[in-house]
Amino acid sequence: MKKLPSATLRKRCSIGVSKLTKSVKNATIDVSKIESKIMRPEDVLALEQQERRKRLQWSVIIRYLVIFIVVLLSWLGTQFGANFFLPGILFSVAMALGFNLAFSYIYSKEKVSNIMPYVGIVIDMGVITTIVHFTGGITSVFLPLYLLQIVGTNVQFSRLAGPINFFIGTGMFAALFAMEQQGLLTHYTPFDVAPELHKNFAYIAATGITLVVLMAVSTYRSGYVVRSLQKVELQLAKVNDDLTRANQAFQSANQRLKELDQLKTEFISVASHQLRTPLSAVKWSLKMLLDHDMGSLTPEQQELLTKSYQSNERMIDLINDLLNVSRIEEGRFTYTFAEKSIEPLMHELLEDSKHVADEKHIALTYDPAPNLPKVRYDNAKLHLALQNILDNSLKYTPVNGTVTLKVVPQADELLISVADSGVGIPVHQHTQIFSKFFRGDNVMRMQTEGTGLGLFIAHSIITNHRGRIWFESHEGSGTTFYIALPLPGTREQRADGTEVFEEVMTNF
Repeated sequence: MKKLPSATLRKRCSIGVSKLTKSVKNATIDVSKIESKIMRPEDVLALEQQERRKRLQWSVIIRYLVIFIVVLLSWLGTQFGANFFLPGILFSVAMALGFNLAFSYIYSKEKVSNIMPYVGIVIDMGVITTIVHFTGGITSVFLPLYLLQIVGTNVQFSRLAGPINFFIGTGMFAALFAMEQQGLLTHYTPFDVAPELHKNFAYIAATGITLVVLMAVSTYRSGYVVRSLQKVELQLAKVNDDLTRANQAFQSANQRLKELDQLKTEFISVASHQLRTPLSAVKWSLKMLLDHDMGSLTPEQQELLTKSYQSNERMIDLINDLLNVSRIEEGRFTYTFAEKSIEPLMHELLEDSKHVADEKHIALTYDPAPNLPKVRYDNAKLHLALQNILDNSLKYTPVNGTVTLKVVPQADELLISVADSGVGIPVHQHTQIFSKFFRGDNVMRMQTEGTGLGLFIAHSIITNHRGRIWFESHEGSGTTFYIALPLPGTREQRADGTEVFEEVMTNF
């Protein structure tokens, strides 16, 4: 079997893991956002019941309002000379108030019988007919109450309410007009202008027909509105059912994708651990050969072993990055914070990166402000984050370029900046720069080696220091990364108390 070079194996491993992670990440759906916008069937039924109770309670309020208007207009009419039969009107009003109080109590319950609203319709028509009787019968100014009753109940209740109102109302006022005309009921004349008008058959017929037509038109038009609303409600219910089924499918798929994501993380962790042991053994074997512990080497052997050692080191770096990402995702990337100066850490970074800068003839400079304040940080973790950023700057800065590190106190933060004169980051890829396995198009063309994990790890570390990280860059004009760490006493390093727990456990 042909053995692949370590660089090729490393590249394929990185690409494979990158594709798997992106596939899972892109396919994973935030089901909670969908659930918040989709109603379950039981929720729909509960909403319908709630809306029905609201309509019934509104009918009670409107009835009180109509009672008040009738009393007010009757009183005003008497003030202007109308001969209303006030005892009869008060009797009708008292009857309306009594049954309205009863219905107010009935409608306040959780469950209301479907027959009760229609009982209320019959009683309403009866009360309206008595009010019309005591205020002049066929000449009453309150005849429009029949129309108000039809329109109001049709819209408030259902399509059936309109026809019921129409036939009961027509029957009641026809009976009232006929009985008054025949003298079977006393006719109360509110105005002395035409005291015998209630016996005029032509007037009765014209008024009755007009009222019947208006009631019929009101029934049809209000019923049309109700039917239109019901169609919309049915369509919305169907859409909601479709969304509910889709949501259930999304939930199942999302759960499966989460399981795959967990399996991916566990696979990376196990595979990385299994790979690191033999790679470490290879490293020390190569190191012994390069140090001539096993005898002298020819120049060709020295060069070959050096390249092998460097390729092995890159593989170990990849494995370490994968393990760090795995620990971050599983919440096992622990921190030990201590309040101290950042100067020693910055000098370590410069020392570790000096040989790379010298090889490319890059001017690596450090420009700290005087008397830097102390900050709380985990030395190993922050070193890793800053090293990843500095490595990128050195890697993607051309020969004879510049890389400058600055540290300055700013307000309640300590600001670290890493500026280079490198290739920069394309503007359209700025939002992806801290994503796992992401590498810019321009750097992939000039540098095939790379995992795209360094900035993801750095972002996680800085965030867990309660700090901020951002950058400014334009393709071809270099990049500047900024890391702002909070000064002690300004805001906690870890708001959830994990820092304290970890520090106590470490000290223990």
